[in-house]
Amino acid sequence: MQDEQAIHIHFNAEHGVLVSPEGIGPTAQRLPRVLVTMGSDSDLSLMMKTVNTLRYEFGIPCLVQINSVHRDLRSVVRHIENLPESVQVIIACAGGAAHLPGNIADLRADLPVIGVPRDLGALKGIDALLSMVQMPEGAPVAVMAIGEAGAVNAAIHAAKELAIADPAIKARLQEYAEKRKARVQRQNETLATKIETTHP
Repeated sequence: MQDEQAIHIHFNAEHGVLVSPEGIGPTAQRLPRVLVTMGSDSDLSLMMKTVNTLRYEFGIPCLVQINSVHRDLRSVVRHIENLPESVQVIIACAGGAAHLPGNIADLRADLPVIGVPRDLGALKGIDALLSMVQMPEGAPVAVMAIGEAGAVNAAIHAAKELAIADPAIKARLQEYAEKRKARVQRQNETLATKIETTHP
């Protein structure tokens, strides 16, 4: 049954593109645990930070979709209301008015929604950040930082949500934290040399 569902997702553009540690689209394996969605493919370079963190750091398959509440609201409703049952967390990126995460939070009261504000326009993402943060009571969005840090942190936050019931993801999170600590240790080990080089 799982294989049949996965193949259906692979080849039906209506669902989006499945990305797993094993591959993309037809070469992907396992059902998606996270939806990564954005308002336009111009957001894709930023949101690949999210996809690749999920995929390579935590081994989490995800579904990637374009959803625009301003250009095709009906398809947003259709996509979000008919997600594969395997999806447990939604990550949504938007800029400007940034209505996408809030709309999704209203449509799917049963799933956590993480918002990534896009750094664009005259206000450089501040407008998107405030739009997401100021959701009314009852439709929360967990809002990350503007830009690349937010895109990576969204993946980590999603992994932590899933790790509550998944020991394998919990172990990967611990490994990720240890790698970050090791980077600091390596920097300290080479610090004296860098100081001498910078200030002879």
